[in-house]
Amino acid sequence: MGYVSVTIVYPFRILADAFSSSINKLPDFYVSNQVESLVELWESVEETDLVLVDADLLKQSCFRDIRKIMASFPGVHIIVIGIVSAPEVLIMKGCAGYIDLHRGFDEALHLITRVGRGATGGILSSSKSSSESTLDTLSQRESQTLKLIWDGMTNKEICDFLGVKQQTVSSYVNRLCEKLGVESRNGIFLLSHRLRDKTL
Repeated sequence: MGYVSVTIVYPFRILADAFSSSINKLPDFYVSNQVESLVELWESVEETDLVLVDADLLKQSCFRDIRKIMASFPGVHIIVIGIVSAPEVLIMKGCAGYIDLHRGFDEALHLITRVGRGATGGILSSSKSSSESTLDTLSQRESQTLKLIWDGMTNKEICDFLGVKQQTVSSYVNRLCEKLGVESRNGIFLLSHRLRDKTL
């Protein structure tokens, strides 16, 4: 097995340096890039296997930059570091893992190692959530619709993609808004902010 190239995108140097130092001590891992912004990621990084990225940087684009990272670095694994109210959102959008920094540093390194070696990542969160999160209550069609909305599809495009009537898609969207506690379709993009005080 070759080395796993890691890029850290984190604006706070002390924490980024701590991660870098610890990752470089792991067998078969090395930090090839350490940048402070997503702009630096696009401009200065040519390839990487694993990206550790600050949650606050991703929140600025309502997490749409996750797709851009995946497009820029095919096959990359993304782990988000920080505080996110609904980390399930990140996993549904294609991230390999989420690390709440209130959890132990050793656990964070364990998750990074697992993801870097191709295993399932997951969510390391310090919050005590109920056994059934809001996203767990969604039907399969509602989950599909939610993902397609996050992917930027219009209701008409979702209708064509799923092979259902527009009224059906509108019904899915209305139920999603109700279950996720948002007032409109646009509010679904802000899910992680709107679920702050819920069980996620």
